[in-house]
Amino acid sequence: MKDLLRIMIFLSIVLIGLFYLDPTISENDVLEAPRTVDPLPSEEITDDSLDIDRPATGISTYIGKSSEEWIGAYGEPIRIEPSAFGYDWWIYNASYAHFMMTGVKDGKVVQVYTAGVAADAAPYKIGQNLDDLYRFTILENEVTVKYGETIYTFNVTAEDMDKRILVKFDGVYAQLYIDSLDRALEAVRFMDAETLVRHQPYDMMFSGELMPIEMPSSKMQQSIDDANAKQIVDLVNVYRLHHQTKPLNLNPPTSAVAAANSEDMAKQNFSSEELEFKDLHARLEEGNIAFEQAAVNTAARYFDAAETVHGWINSDVHRKTLLSDQYNQTGVGVFGKYYTQIFLEKEPVIASPQ
Repeated sequence: MKDLLRIMIFLSIVLIGLFYLDPTISENDVLEAPRTVDPLPSEEITDDSLDIDRPATGISTYIGKSSEEWIGAYGEPIRIEPSAFGYDWWIYNASYAHFMMTGVKDGKVVQVYTAGVAADAAPYKIGQNLDDLYRFTILENEVTVKYGETIYTFNVTAEDMDKRILVKFDGVYAQLYIDSLDRALEAVRFMDAETLVRHQPYDMMFSGELMPIEMPSSKMQQSIDDANAKQIVDLVNVYRLHHQTKPLNLNPPTSAVAAANSEDMAKQNFSSEELEFKDLHARLEEGNIAFEQAAVNTAARYFDAAETVHGWINSDVHRKTLLSDQYNQTGVGVFGKYYTQIFLEKEPVIASPQ
């Protein structure tokens, strides 16, 4: 009798465990962006970092040129979307091998980002080995930028050297996004001085008058959130193709669930009250989302979609989910600097014969 009672208790514990630890659901912890300190004033900054001749060919040569010149070379974009930094993103995603996002402000190209393996990112090449890149790239722990009468110095840490290298050319700056596991170049962002200072991707000191922060209206922020969500879908698919994994299909109802999750993340962070936070299973069930397997990646405080996806690819658990071939659909939702991507395995719908 006692043995039977022990068996029943054991089975009850197992069933409760299976209920709460659903093996079909995977929820990764929120990935937070590296923290930067507030800009520090300093009167001892001098503009003495090295100036390297800017590339003579490739997409970086269009920084500072008119948008008409860019269109003459690359055509009209597939989408035009706002950013939080005063420029519009022109999205080129007709071919993921040539994937690019171009920042345009006041009719001029201020930034070009690419993760496309066929894009001309001279002097770099997407997929390039990190050791090879080190051989011909001058690396500096401090990079000085002059914009107007103000001088800024960015501190590039040892960790950044393995994941986000900053290189100064003559009038152009390049961020090199590294896959630290494969030790390969995943993406490149070329930009002008103003764009780099507005992004503030590293700890920064300044001498002079600090550039004021531009805050978008609430209506504009909603459009920016929608843009970041679309860009995450594109970028995750580009990264999956880099790693020989099929791209994901967008599932709009799941994006609505993801957006609600991101909004709740923001509320939970800023509210002094303890708020109830639903798990992924409850959210999908509430949204009537059917699935075989599901997972979620979340992130906070990254300044845009490209930085967010790069953070995920360099985090072991988030990377495993992002590159998993067991998922075939996705939904993405963004609320300010809070990001949610849901991954689903769903059986394909087979049309019935007529």
